[in-house]
Amino acid sequence: MRTTASRLAVLFAAQVLLAAQALSAERDAPSPAIAVIVGHTSFVTDVSKDQLRELYLRRQRLWPNGARAIPINLPPDSHVRERFARLVLGRSSEDLIAYWNARYFEGVTPPVVLPSASAVRAYLAAEPAAIAYLPVPDVDASCRVLLVLGE
Repeated sequence: MRTTASRLAVLFAAQVLLAAQALSAERDAPSPAIAVIVGHTSFVTDVSKDQLRELYLRRQRLWPNGARAIPINLPPDSHVRERFARLVLGRSSEDLIAYWNARYFEGVTPPVVLPSASAVRAYLAAEPAAIAYLPVPDVDASCRVLLVLGE
């Protein structure tokens, strides 16, 4: 006959195993593809992954027509931002902290950060020189998709 303590230990072990399986399944779930987007009134008609890297690292600050490029980021704690950083910039968000600290002394500021998909879409609708990224399911008819990453 098992004691109460051993029953509790078995129950606890089972709960830990179930929690670990749930976390593993969540981590293994496919992330939605990321759409690189502009507003419908934007003059930007295409962009390459290399050009995106240059825009988001602020090494390219103007569009070919001379307009100031405005790259938009999601908040630092966003998993979509982290995935975008790895796919396009080849770095993690943490690696980029040192990069931006060094650029600060050169007078180069990082991309604008907006708090949500709706804020990104509203900004793009008002600013034709802006470019952003969102998970594909968050893109609506107010945006034009230039590139899809991570399909």
